[in-house]
Amino acid sequence: MNASTPTPTSAPAPAPVSAPMPAPARPRLRRFPPSVALFLLLLLATFLYWPGLSGGFLFDDEGNILKNSRLAIGTLDAASLNAAAWSGDAGPLKRPISMLSFALNHYLAGGFVPYGFKLTNLGIHLVNILLVWGLARAILSGFAGRIAARPGTLRARRDFPAWGALVAAAFWGLHPLNLTSVLYVVQRMTSLSALFGLAALALYGLWRTRPARPRSRWRGVVAGPAVALLLAASVFAKESGALFLPLLVFMELTVFQGMKDGAPLRIGRLEYRRLLWGVCAIGILAALWKLPDFARPESFYNRDFTLSERLMTESRALFYYLRLFFAPALSELALYHDDFPVSRGLLTPYTTLPSLLALCLVTAGALRGYAKSPLWWFAWGWFLLSHTMESTVISLELVHEHRNYFATLGFAILVAWLAGSAPPALRRPAFLLLGMALVICAAITRQRAEIWADPAMLAAFEAEAHPQAGRARYQLGIIYSKKARESRNPKLARLAMQEMRKVMKTYAPENSAWFGMLQLASHLGEPVDETTLAELKTRLREKPFYNSNTNLLFHFADCQIENRCKVPHAAATALFDAALGNPRASPRARAMLHAKLASYHIQVNWNLARGEEELQKALELYNSPNIHLLLVDLHTFQGRFPEARRHLEEAVRLDTRGTWYANIARREAALAAAEQSVNPAPRAPAVAGKGGGKVPGKASE
Repeated sequence: MNASTPTPTSAPAPAPVSAPMPAPARPRLRRFPPSVALFLLLLLATFLYWPGLSGGFLFDDEGNILKNSRLAIGTLDAASLNAAAWSGDAGPLKRPISMLSFALNHYLAGGFVPYGFKLTNLGIHLVNILLVWGLARAILSGFAGRIAARPGTLRARRDFPAWGALVAAAFWGLHPLNLTSVLYVVQRMTSLSALFGLAALALYGLWRTRPARPRSRWRGVVAGPAVALLLAASVFAKESGALFLPLLVFMELTVFQGMKDGAPLRIGRLEYRRLLWGVCAIGILAALWKLPDFARPESFYNRDFTLSERLMTESRALFYYLRLFFAPALSELALYHDDFPVSRGLLTPYTTLPSLLALCLVTAGALRGYAKSPLWWFAWGWFLLSHTMESTVISLELVHEHRNYFATLGFAILVAWLAGSAPPALRRPAFLLLGMALVICAAITRQRAEIWADPAMLAAFEAEAHPQAGRARYQLGIIYSKKARESRNPKLARLAMQEMRKVMKTYAPENSAWFGMLQLASHLGEPVDETTLAELKTRLREKPFYNSNTNLLFHFADCQIENRCKVPHAAATALFDAALGNPRASPRARAMLHAKLASYHIQVNWNLARGEEELQKALELYNSPNIHLLLVDLHTFQGRFPEARRHLEEAVRLDTRGTWYANIARREAALAAAEQSVNPAPRAPAVAGKGGGKVPGKASE
């Protein structure tokens, strides 16, 4: 039948009615791939941090990088790389991966150029943004599979994990709290450790969120060793990388709960969840076993606080970090937080007891509400776990922003989850609020980067924003002092003195201002203030012996040797004697001071016998290859070749990791040349001489 011929029973066709044109469909998020948005996020982060790349080295950069001659490699041979990797003293594991990265920066730039170091740090941060996106996507996918979404919310969309992860990565990657881990060069140790740790967790999350298939068991076979290697690399970049293993276990137990496609995940016959609880039990027992080592009173001899005071103070510091994360303010963020008061009692300051109670109540509340709101417990638990190493019993400094580099990741994911869970009526206000927060974070990060671009501007800003932070004021005084020497302007030297006097009244533990006053008096040609010398001797002998005391005495000795400082020799050596008499100074610190004092006696007073005596005292305290090499220099110079040879062999024996191989090779060549000059070969021309060694007593290399 022809389709156009009506049947007898068919009704007449109604007249056509003109229907309104349908509204054009709104573009969907999936038409704008998350990968494009992620690329734009990386460009934005680069733009925000770019001004800060022109800044200089700061604070601990000098001791860990600039003064470490073994990082100044000229070739990429295995011996040089090995020596650079194991040249660190910042932690018990020496952080070889981070140290090796510094050496490669030096090699590629042809020197210690801060721009290249900071550019590498920025590259690491950009990679970490990508890893945070991958990890957040896996975590959001895991929670989305467990918690039903309200109809109409963004969390009901299939592509929510990808876009929610982008929000989390943006909030984390642009936040100004993370700036010190990027523009403060030595904190590459933190960001590089986080890179390996985040990669391990992201890979693990990818494996756990992929659907199970007949051949998917091979993914676990490959992913398992890869995750283990990444976790190990994280630890050898910085010891805080050890936290990523408990974070992985925490993520599994809270997000995936040991389940796969609705059934318990098993490894052979063993249920995976029970295995992880066993790992938790072993970890807790190991922590309790090591706890007495950290709780010993002598562990806090180099601090002006006790273990109990540290724990009380850190309860306040945790909430301080959260305030900086959720309500960042440019004036609050700083490299130095010396003005953060120590909790000397439950009500000193008065916020100590409320902080301790809040810590317990928030933890209990998050645990109790886990069944209904697991994201809150995940964010809070992640934050606490991330601080268990650097914000608890170990006698570190009290407050540093870089400790939050990966600690705030849980809260960034929580923010994305809450934004996606907003009902349609509140979606626009929620996203407006989120957008404003991101704009504020980006603006503050850009402002901080511009301030960090100039060390003088950074010092002046932090000294004004944190007038009670002694090291901030000290850095400003150092800037004035350097400019005074360069321009020979006594007015700038006077300004430096004013800053040093302010430091003396603010930051009690440090002695930097007292040493600064001695140098400034020499620069101005003024007599050394006897009161300053007396105070400094008392502080070196009786106050907690901070690690900075060793570096300050080293710098002071070099200043005296180079005749830039004019302190009488008796008064100068009396400062060393005061420090050596401090019962809180560690054996290693005293050994280093004895070695430096030997250098002082040899090069200033030309007292070789006293120099050798000091080096022998150093050896009794700390049997180090470096001290043996200094004795090699001294004995070679004196023509005592058998003794020099004996100390050289001992240095070789102690250098089990090959860290001092280049220094040993130079001493070997100098000793051989000296021996040859005294006892020439038959065909060599006769040369009369005393010894060909270098001038002994130079500062340790």
